[in-house]
Amino acid sequence: MHMHNINKMVYVGIEPWHGLGVRLPANATYRQISELAGFYTAEEKQLFIEGSNLVVPDKKAVVRGDDGRYLATVGSGYKVVQFSEVARTLVEATGLVGGFFHTAGTLGPVGARGWLLGELPGDIVVKGDPSPIKKYLLGTSGHDGLSAINLRNVSTRVVCQNTLGVALGERGGASFKILHTTNAGARLAQAAEALKKLLRSYETFGELANYLAVTPFTDKQMKATIDLVLPVPKDATDHLRIERDREKVLSLFETAVGLEPAIRGTAWAAANGWSEYLDHVRLPRAKKGNDLRDQRLESIWMGSAAKLKEQAFYAILHQAQVPLAAA
Repeated sequence: MHMHNINKMVYVGIEPWHGLGVRLPANATYRQISELAGFYTAEEKQLFIEGSNLVVPDKKAVVRGDDGRYLATVGSGYKVVQFSEVARTLVEATGLVGGFFHTAGTLGPVGARGWLLGELPGDIVVKGDPSPIKKYLLGTSGHDGLSAINLRNVSTRVVCQNTLGVALGERGGASFKILHTTNAGARLAQAAEALKKLLRSYETFGELANYLAVTPFTDKQMKATIDLVLPVPKDATDHLRIERDREKVLSLFETAVGLEPAIRGTAWAAANGWSEYLDHVRLPRAKKGNDLRDQRLESIWMGSAAKLKEQAFYAILHQAQVPLAAA
């Protein structure tokens, strides 16, 4: 194995959510979370055809109740589930297993998505890796007409703040949707069931991580994952940028933060190389009106970075011939 010396910009040692949302007091109640995080009340409004008093059929608008800003246009059957209701459901369900939420906020120019970040007891320990992995839990919801209530495994390696659990994706049991319903009891039951499944995903991830940490991985195998996840299109206009990104990922296989000698040259090093690239090096394309930090965080947790990480993780499992690759 040889070293790939290239210049790279890596934002490390900082939580991906650093500076976003608010820090919550220990064992915060859902009311405290809602107040501190700025979880406003969303309201439904009728839509009218411009220049008339005619109501638009089968459609309505969702706006912020505090300042009236527009959030989304939705169907007449859509039911608003307030962020405070989501907070209550998740706090109650998580409290049953000794978890708690310590950060919360909103995303987007008008705060259309609300989120809560929590932690579950019991770190994941990987053989040969001195850095523990915290079992972080992400709860999200939205007033954009598209987002259901979601629970996600966003377990994070402490030394480098690589968000690794999300790489399992839905097929690995790391993400669950909770139906929008007006029945609070049903929501709590769904959240409790999703939480049980998430707990199993942490166990699965721990088993996979330990297997990867003792599985040799070569430059050739790493390049194969890059060819799959970051191929160079024949008609690419930004060919040089893609080639630079590919080289960065290959370099991080050996230079990623916290790669101790015992885990260098393993499939676990490959997973961390990809995670460092997607969490700390790759930047999403800026969208007008969006805070770049919000946009980056959304990409890491539930957007393009999360999807690429899932592709990379399963490509590593395939290259390493891991028995649980179909998990």
